[in-house]
Amino acid sequence: MERRCVLNSWSKEEVRAVIRYEWAHGVSGTEVHNRLVEVYGPGVMSKQMVRRWCRTFSDGRQQVEDIPRAGRTRTATTDANVGKVDDMIRANRRITINEVAEELGISLERAQNIHDILQYRKVSARWVPRQLTSTHQEQRMAVSLEHLVHEKSRRKAIWKQY
Repeated sequence: MERRCVLNSWSKEEVRAVIRYEWAHGVSGTEVHNRLVEVYGPGVMSKQMVRRWCRTFSDGRQQVEDIPRAGRTRTATTDANVGKVDDMIRANRRITINEVAEELGISLERAQNIHDILQYRKVSARWVPRQLTSTHQEQRMAVSLEHLVHEKSRRKAIWKQY
């Protein structure tokens, strides 16, 4: 009887722990991969990565968690800065990205990233959220129709003059 894809979700650490367990019992990397695919499905991990993890455990690694990597930590696109930018835009809808970057002391690129995270866009030189509520949509439609009716009546009045 063949078992197929018993578990639909998994974490990297869980899969690595299974690899470590199987490796400790002397199972080859290819066989470990076949067993992982049988239980987790074909998208679990490539055969090359399984072999790499077996080699890593052979070299003496004990951890299955990711090792912290060197590099700079995020300092600009933090939740605090995203909140500040949101507050700044809500307070002044005509604020520019340059002004946001200068106010927070971050680069223009980071200010643009925060703007993208917030999903704002420029409409008539004002920042507005991309997702309007149904109430806002109805209000915009009512105002647009009002302007359309006004414009039609204005045009009729102009043509009556001639």
